[in-house]
Amino acid sequence: MALRIALVVQTEFLRLVLRQLLRRQVGTEIIAEAADLGAAGALPAVGCLIIERSLCEGEGRSLAAILGRHRGQAILVGEGEIVTVPAGVKPGDVTLVPAGHPGAKLDPAALGERLALAMARPVVTAAVKASVTDTPPARPRRAQRPALVGIAVSTGGPETLPVLLKSLDPPVCPVIIALHSPEEHAASLAHHLAEVSGHTVIVGEAGPLPPRGIIFLPGGLDHGLVATTHGLSLRRVRGGTSNFHPNGDILLSSMAGLDCPVVGVILTGMGNDGCEGAKALKARSYPVLAQSPASCIVAGMPSAAIAAGAVSETAPPEGIALRLNDWFALPES
Repeated sequence: MALRIALVVQTEFLRLVLRQLLRRQVGTEIIAEAADLGAAGALPAVGCLIIERSLCEGEGRSLAAILGRHRGQAILVGEGEIVTVPAGVKPGDVTLVPAGHPGAKLDPAALGERLALAMARPVVTAAVKASVTDTPPARPRRAQRPALVGIAVSTGGPETLPVLLKSLDPPVCPVIIALHSPEEHAASLAHHLAEVSGHTVIVGEAGPLPPRGIIFLPGGLDHGLVATTHGLSLRRVRGGTSNFHPNGDILLSSMAGLDCPVVGVILTGMGNDGCEGAKALKARSYPVLAQSPASCIVAGMPSAAIAAGAVSETAPPEGIALRLNDWFALPES
């Protein structure tokens, strides 16, 4: 059955681009359009409502009212590389999709890719939202000092990771970050994280892991973890089916196969990368911390893991850091 979509878009060029992109998407159908939020109230029920962000300036209450009646997914599309949530709207109620990048306000190829990921995101229902709060439930295992922490993150990562790392104590184990990024950006991103957080951040390479510290996986490549007689090692993984690298599912799933205390973390990002890895960790009763959807720039990845029942605790980035600090302070097993 096709995903029924309604557009609330005033800018003619953006409307034309969205029409073309959505017609190319298999299993989608545009059934209605409106040019402003006032007309949006009369739209028929749809599975996905795509709204131009610029229409929402000063209209947070009107948008919130529309979202309150809309039971499907709501996507805000804005020009440039950053889209913000309008005042008066709960961040978890919308998915933010930037239409461009630093060099272009509107990049149809990038917008098409981001829309496809956003629409693939599971819709977090009111029942699921009610069952997930920032109050931690009982931990799935006796709390242990971790031997390894793996972080999966995508859209919004460059803004979110510094917030988490600034609140993080010096790690007592390797903390591995898999941020979807091009290969050529790894060194500059690692340098940026080190500069703003005060931690030493190195770019990971295949081979033995250091005993502690923050390791930023190289962009465009996938790595997993293996246990050797000399400790834990990074191993290059080839042949994955995902288009997003480094892949969070590969990292977290490989961690689930280790025989030592590990922690998975899923932060802001489009799509559902990390969900399968989170489920693999849960199957071994290892904890998975997810960024609370309301604190995400894009909530797709954490929401997918939450909806799958694979998350043991949610919190904003600072709260995740504090939970890790608690575990870092535990005595070695």
